[in-house]
Amino acid sequence: MLDWIADTVARLIAGAFFPLKEFLLDGGSRYFWLYCVTGLVIAAYGYRRHGTAREFETALKDKNVWASQSALNDYAIIVIAPMLRLTIFSWTVLNWKTVSAFTVKTLTSFGVAGTVTDGTAVGLGVVLTLVLFIADDFARWFMHTIYHRIPELWEFHKVHHSAEVLNFATAERHHPVELMTSGAVIALVHGLINGLFIWAFGDKLTVTTLAGANIFLFGFNIAGGVLRHSPFWISFGPRVERWVISPAMHQIHHSDKEQHFDRNMGSSLAIWDRLFGSLHIPQGREVENFGIGPETAEFRSLAVIYFKPFVAAYGLLQRRFVKAAPRGEARTSPASA
Repeated sequence: MLDWIADTVARLIAGAFFPLKEFLLDGGSRYFWLYCVTGLVIAAYGYRRHGTAREFETALKDKNVWASQSALNDYAIIVIAPMLRLTIFSWTVLNWKTVSAFTVKTLTSFGVAGTVTDGTAVGLGVVLTLVLFIADDFARWFMHTIYHRIPELWEFHKVHHSAEVLNFATAERHHPVELMTSGAVIALVHGLINGLFIWAFGDKLTVTTLAGANIFLFGFNIAGGVLRHSPFWISFGPRVERWVISPAMHQIHHSDKEQHFDRNMGSSLAIWDRLFGSLHIPQGREVENFGIGPETAEFRSLAVIYFKPFVAAYGLLQRRFVKAAPRGEARTSPASA
């Protein structure tokens, strides 16, 4: 018992310091320090070029952006999330390496022989890196879309959209249920692709990285990816935005205007939104406020952020089961079924 308590406390402490580690050392983090620095430089240059340098300075010093209740919740969530992931929800974490090993073992057991090489060719590593980047981006778009389309899941995704202001930490403002499910799907995709490449080309094949991040993702983030969740309106122009999600496009996604709902679901690439009809390329600065309407105010409490989605999703499921029950048949709630 004492060992379990000591281990749990150690995990909680490690989780609490995890955001600092990600900020300082992990290029895979969306708020890695280098991305924050280059993002601010890009924003300052963009505003200065358009003669609105003072507007940039105002946003940079705006206490509502960086110290409002919405922002404080962002900072709390960014610390709580890894603490939960390392303790209560540790059993839900799917390791892509496990999936990769299973994929290789399964293909081999079926007698399917890969064209095995030593896996050291630079070209193969770049191909793997590109395939992983594209597949990862599609998986994130798909899960994001699912969370918007299914009402029960939307209740959990509301946590992200309930942000009243956008700052660099808002990128991690997600409910644990969404983190678990989306993380599992992404790990599955990474594991399957890595497994296929290892089976075909050998286990020496490596992904090309910079600062620990996929080099293509690193390039996107170094070019202002962090500004998607920020008070700075940066558009890449319609020609580029047909292919890449700009900060302005993601801020459209967070807009509380009805015409912006369910638009620009993409993470890095805009091609999925373009293919499936959810792309919205901004024509000037279209966003005035962020949030989910009157309900936004309820999510100023961490208790509501973590517990309300469960209650709301259960209510929706209950009504769905009642509505689907055949006539003349006793109707039971999901809890009593």
